[in-house]
Amino acid sequence: MLKKLLVVALLALPICVSAQELKFATVNLQAIFQVMPETAAATTALQDKQKKYENELSKMAEELQTKYAAITEQKDSLPENILNARLAELQEIEQRTENFRRMAAEDIQAEQEKLMAPIQEKLMTAVKEVGTEGNYVYVLDENGVVFKGTMTEDITPKVKAKLGIQ
Repeated sequence: MLKKLLVVALLALPICVSAQELKFATVNLQAIFQVMPETAAATTALQDKQKKYENELSKMAEELQTKYAAITEQKDSLPENILNARLAELQEIEQRTENFRRMAAEDIQAEQEKLMAPIQEKLMTAVKEVGTEGNYVYVLDENGVVFKGTMTEDITPKVKAKLGIQ
């Protein structure tokens, strides 16, 4: 998509140059996103939630290990029906643990999207405002740019200023 956009821009360049001077800019979105205070707060909240899930999974794994050790120890002395019931219980615990692990991963992913979306939106709004104020034709993310010539301006500092970040 970016390549198509650049090809179209380069093809249209000779036509537009006579009408006005085109201004292009780059911005390092990732660098700005990482230093935004909201990102640090969201990351901390996600880590806290992940730690709670890890603690619960640890307890479940411990329960599984304890039951497995008990079954292994008593395996030869238990009647077959009791052994089968305990093995079924062990499988149930394994399944419950796996379901919890999957649910936890989905919940953390959803929470990450919920927390990060407003931050990304705020960043994009600032980029659009700086782009409009600077009369740029295109603002490209530095991480996706193959070549950066001298006719482009890095507006990362301006976007940081717009967001109140140093």
